[in-house]
Amino acid sequence: MGRRADTIATGGFYRPTQVAAWLTVSIGFLLAVTSVAVAAQESRTEPCFAVGHEGEWLFAENKWRMGDGVLVQESPDRRGSAFLRAPAFSDFRLSVEFFIHPQGPGVRAAAIIFRATGTLTHYWLHLDSKNGNAILVRSTPGNRWIEIGRRPAPLRAGIWHRADVACIGSRIRVRLDGQPVLDFTDTALPAGYVGLGTSEGCVEFRNLCIRGRVVTMPPLKEERPPYKIISRGEAAGPYQAFPDACRLQNGDIMCVFYAGYGHTTLPNPEWPKGGRLCYVRSSDEGRTWSEPRILYDSEFDDRDPHIAQLADGTLICSFFPWAPTEGGDFLAVQVVRSYDNGETWEPQAETLLEGWACSAPVRQLPDGTCLLGVYYIPPGGQVAWGGVIRSTDGGKTWSEPVPIGDKAGLSLAAETDVIQLRDGRLFAALRGETVNMHYATSPDGGLTWSDVRDIGFPGHCPHLNRLSTGEILLAVRLPDTSLYVSRDEARTWQGPYILDHVIGAYPATVELKDGTVLAVYYEEGEGSAIRALRFRVVPGGIEFLPW
Repeated sequence: MGRRADTIATGGFYRPTQVAAWLTVSIGFLLAVTSVAVAAQESRTEPCFAVGHEGEWLFAENKWRMGDGVLVQESPDRRGSAFLRAPAFSDFRLSVEFFIHPQGPGVRAAAIIFRATGTLTHYWLHLDSKNGNAILVRSTPGNRWIEIGRRPAPLRAGIWHRADVACIGSRIRVRLDGQPVLDFTDTALPAGYVGLGTSEGCVEFRNLCIRGRVVTMPPLKEERPPYKIISRGEAAGPYQAFPDACRLQNGDIMCVFYAGYGHTTLPNPEWPKGGRLCYVRSSDEGRTWSEPRILYDSEFDDRDPHIAQLADGTLICSFFPWAPTEGGDFLAVQVVRSYDNGETWEPQAETLLEGWACSAPVRQLPDGTCLLGVYYIPPGGQVAWGGVIRSTDGGKTWSEPVPIGDKAGLSLAAETDVIQLRDGRLFAALRGETVNMHYATSPDGGLTWSDVRDIGFPGHCPHLNRLSTGEILLAVRLPDTSLYVSRDEARTWQGPYILDHVIGAYPATVELKDGTVLAVYYEEGEGSAIRALRFRVVPGGIEFLPW
């Protein structure tokens, strides 16, 4: 920090000295223009990366510092954005230098924002130093990662880089340190404001220079997404996924999730035990959440946690550990318990079943029987099926698996979840890998199951929940993060209703005290996080609600 710029003038605040259709905002040096004719009359800015010029910027996210010729975002575990309040451009050429500090978790990325009409509506160039990628993205309030294209790029933390962006009509070209890296077209945003940003990194910017066609636009709109990020902190790491949530007997809501450095997290020097299970909790109906804490961390990649509280108050977290071995992947269905409402957890998980996996919570029936949806993928993976294991003593001992769909010859990588219908039958939903989602029913508490049937639509990671008003919710991945609603005991389903446009999903729902619904799910991709949103089920679908 505090590194002085090599040139005298920095920044990008627009202070016109002449009125012209074409105008140059220039700090330190002017970009050469080869294909765009620029009038002789030009306007220059005065330096703005200095104390006292903060008002020329809109700091939309996180903590920024300005001075000594640099603009710095100082929260390395979070995304940050800062927008130049004026002017707005259509066609332009932009150059900026950036320095990504090597400290901190995550992808440690710089961002260049342009053609912004709102703080969440814009293009942005994601410059990822950890993985060496330059990625062009379009952001909307509902989906902040609409990827247009990516290419490998020689990005490194700890050195100054220079990025050049040329945006002429629908064509967007990017050069890094003088070398071309991206060339794509997109017509969604014809004009807007310019900004700088970060994603999981402490980044300094200097020598911002813009030349282009100035347009008159409304002021930049300050936007908020319908969702909120509910998990941050060192314990959770840079990649968070596969959440589940449940209401506790004391009224809190607990959300458990996978934490690591990527979609799979094998042990390395930074993560000596690999992926772990973490949790956050809310005491105010999802409005605020605690800092993440570690629930369980073994020597394996512990995955897909789900949470349930039994009638006797025992909290039981089901999950599966994974590790590659010479003889094939190691998998097992395991549980870990808490007897004090989640404050402390058993130090050692119990293995219920080897060779199978689970991606659902324990479901306790009114007679006390507990069921856990499981699934089995034989070597080769051409077919797969679901199943349940049962406990009649409060989860102390468990049966052998009762298969579901094992005779169908289908690829049902099932992620099985179950719910009891009003007539007493059980309904099981099973993920379809290369086919639609399937379902089966049981008339005898899960001892036997019908043949599987096509549910009529694709879906992954099914999560079932009955509302107090009687509707059954089925939250799934595909399309995007979606919800189906049944008003006739799972005979038919209305939807899909899109909860969010991210593909990560693994959504789970909890009914709130006012009858509305909390959904938790995750963003797939670099720097993923756990999201939550609130909605109401209405006759025609769902209605998103503010917090």
